[in-house]
Amino acid sequence: MKRQSTIILLAILIGLMALVSYSYAAPEDPLPVADTNADATDEQKALSVDKLNDIINNIKLQKKEIEAKLLSLKKVKTEQEKERVKNEINEISRAIAEQESSFEMILTAGLELAKSDTAENGEFDWKKDLLEIVQPIMSELRQFTEYKRKLDNLHKKIEHYQSQISTITEVLNHVTKINKEGLDKEASIKFEQINKKWQDQLKENSHLLEVAQLQLDEMTKSQIGKEDFISDHVKQFVTGRGATLIMALAAFMSVYFSMLLLLGWIQQISRHRRGERMTYYQRIITVCYHFLMVILAISASFYVFNARNDQVLVAIAILLLVFIIWVLKNSIPSYLKELNILLNTGSVREGECITYNGIPMKIERLNYYTKLINPALPKLKLRLTLAELSNYVSRPYADDEPWFPCKVGDYVMLSDGTYGLVKCITLESIVLSTASGIMPKTYAITDFLAANPKNLSYGFFVISDFGVDYQHQEQCTTEIPALMGAGIRQGLLQETYGESLEDVSVFFAQANTSSLDYKIIAVFNGAAAGDYHAIVRALQRYAVETCNRQQWKIPFTQLVVHNATS
Repeated sequence: MKRQSTIILLAILIGLMALVSYSYAAPEDPLPVADTNADATDEQKALSVDKLNDIINNIKLQKKEIEAKLLSLKKVKTEQEKERVKNEINEISRAIAEQESSFEMILTAGLELAKSDTAENGEFDWKKDLLEIVQPIMSELRQFTEYKRKLDNLHKKIEHYQSQISTITEVLNHVTKINKEGLDKEASIKFEQINKKWQDQLKENSHLLEVAQLQLDEMTKSQIGKEDFISDHVKQFVTGRGATLIMALAAFMSVYFSMLLLLGWIQQISRHRRGERMTYYQRIITVCYHFLMVILAISASFYVFNARNDQVLVAIAILLLVFIIWVLKNSIPSYLKELNILLNTGSVREGECITYNGIPMKIERLNYYTKLINPALPKLKLRLTLAELSNYVSRPYADDEPWFPCKVGDYVMLSDGTYGLVKCITLESIVLSTASGIMPKTYAITDFLAANPKNLSYGFFVISDFGVDYQHQEQCTTEIPALMGAGIRQGLLQETYGESLEDVSVFFAQANTSSLDYKIIAVFNGAAAGDYHAIVRALQRYAVETCNRQQWKIPFTQLVVHNATS
């Protein structure tokens, strides 16, 4: 989760870098428009000239209107009338300022000089230090979005004036329906004043609508050439801020990996014999060296930003570091726990073992990604992060301690009598099958270990029961065990697995109800493990053949019925 949050923040800030870099790369001078639009351009120029003249004439009229209202203000006696006249003067003054701004915007196509950063410094409050870092980014973003914001503002003005014109037209239509002839002199004068007021408002809003539309046309026309040549934007980005990003990344990687190679070389020289463990102080030096690697690599990137005089990328890089620290601040306790493990002073120690999913795993070497192995299963390897490793507690292991009950290729027998060849072992499951590989059966590791598997490949013995008739009672404890053992041994030695036979023993077990019972025990080494069931059958077969040769009778189960007497 910590890594995902850091990656998301990194992606956001890299996108921010690309955004402001693209705005920085945009060419400032408009490109010439194609000659095919020459006629339209001439018409547009003529329209612009007429409209500029209209704006100036309108400003003159409004200034005269202000002068007239200032004269009337001196004659007004009540405060209420003075306030009304002042509001009208302020409204006309705002209209003049807006038209003067429109006049300049039409001439400049909406372009203006960027404001000096030093001029804005006085506006910052107590957060000045932080704002000075963010200011270059905000300036770039403001410059990048300025054109779109002006367009949106003009569209809103046009919609407003169109709505105003629609309302005024509806009012004037209603006024024309009124019969003026029935009005007396004072009412007629008031009627004309109101009618003239709305006519003037219609004329003013129509004029302002045309001005806003002309501003929009001029701004759109000035951007036509710029939008046609994206390759110029890309080229300027690659040679400008894009090159700075690449050089900063190259500086970071060069310093980091150079120091990483140096560390590996030093560790290789300091290790006089294979498998030597690092001391506590060596681990502390190694951790400090890794911190130094990161600090110097980041410093190299900042050096490139400063050498290229790109304060925007400097600000973004600082924000990136601040965000990473802010996101990871709540994880400091877990990092300290992981640091203890890395220093070999935590709950997990190098060279000891942990139990992972029921399988003992040896901690070969502690690192940011720790490698765990099982000596009995060379192909079974695991790599854990320090965060996950901190959830375990390791323990020392004995030299004669088994690491796993079996390995691939061994024959095992479970507590429920299941017998099979181990085909595959993973950290999650184990697969048993017949010797030919058919009928594979998969067990979860925990279920397999719970079944107390016996490994026949390390040697095994087979016990079989056999009985003879009571008529051989006199020799049941003397001659029969020796003769039967010799006969069974002779037969087993003739089998393909005979070389694996280590011992055959026959013991008198008990005097049963219908027979004299014996225990036949045959001991084999692990080479005969694949013939386990064949050996079980062979013991009975050769016991019967020995009885036939010695003319010993094999009893059958007898049932004696007693009749009740009166």
